[in-house]
Amino acid sequence: MPGSQRKAIPQAVQSAVLVGNRHACCVCQQPRVQLHHIDGNPNNNDPANIAALCLTHHDMASMVIGLTKKLQPDQVRHYKATWEATCARDIWALSRERFTFHYCVYKNPPRIREALMSLSMRERRQAVARIRDALIDEQDPKDRDEIWGYNLAPATTEATHVALTSLFHGEDAPSYLPVKHPHPEDPYYPFGMSTQEAMTTFHHYDLWCQVACQVLAAARGALPLEDVYDCESEEETDGYAGRLVSFRLSIRGAGIKVPRMWKTHPTSSIRARAKRGDRVITVKMALRTMYLFSDTAAINLRSGRVSGLGIFSGATEGQSGGLELSVVPLLIGTGGWVTDPQHYPKDFAVSRSATTEEGRE
Repeated sequence: MPGSQRKAIPQAVQSAVLVGNRHACCVCQQPRVQLHHIDGNPNNNDPANIAALCLTHHDMASMVIGLTKKLQPDQVRHYKATWEATCARDIWALSRERFTFHYCVYKNPPRIREALMSLSMRERRQAVARIRDALIDEQDPKDRDEIWGYNLAPATTEATHVALTSLFHGEDAPSYLPVKHPHPEDPYYPFGMSTQEAMTTFHHYDLWCQVACQVLAAARGALPLEDVYDCESEEETDGYAGRLVSFRLSIRGAGIKVPRMWKTHPTSSIRARAKRGDRVITVKMALRTMYLFSDTAAINLRSGRVSGLGIFSGATEGQSGGLELSVVPLLIGTGGWVTDPQHYPKDFAVSRSATTEEGRE
């Protein structure tokens, strides 16, 4: 209406649209985008009504030439739907690659359980079906420990099938695993591997956690952590808070202790650094010592390359105009097969330098 005050697009909506479009134009996939109200109403900030367009296509969708616009609303909706579906497939593929590691060094069962409880039964069952389909062609000799014979990663095995069935039926902890010796701090968590039975239970619980994280990523989508790097302030990261993120990082651990030292050294942290121009981005993850897989896992986390899944919890202003990003890790693994950007899904590494002004309508 003439004279009415324009509503700003909420930060959460901006973030959702930019993430859903990989910070690229839905028409031509070029970076440096503006947010466009498809129906021409600047107060309709429904995410379905917001498209990410480059400057050229934003002009084409906004300017009236003669009696029509060069880029019609129905065309924009078609481009938006097609590109966002492609982005979702790419993000799914990338998160799957980041679960491809030889060795799970850390898991966070309480936060995994908490995240699972936020899923509806419909979300769970659809995610389980998706994981089952994805695993059909993925069985590989690397998935089995050569000495003990335990699965190192979910594959098309009976153990994985049982874990998926548990999750399909809504369990937030595996009832099929009798935990005779639970950890003093967590009644669901197997404590120690002193006997063959205890070791078997521990490894099956580890596999269940890995399967659960894959179900979470399938249900909610795991935003690549790199998508947060281009944010220039704490406020810009607000729309990402609480989102699942997948990561692949070169890390250093501060004061990482072996699992048996959980009483005297209950927590520690790992850090990673990245650069965006002149800005330094720091990623910090806090760990609970009791959930480290083994002594070897603790050593591996002191320096090395890791990948996995976490929950983005926020950011603070860092040095040199950069940010310190905080991530709550759900699952961390080492020794992944895919370690270089050229192995990401085709065209995934779109430059994420983007503007978010709403521009002309």
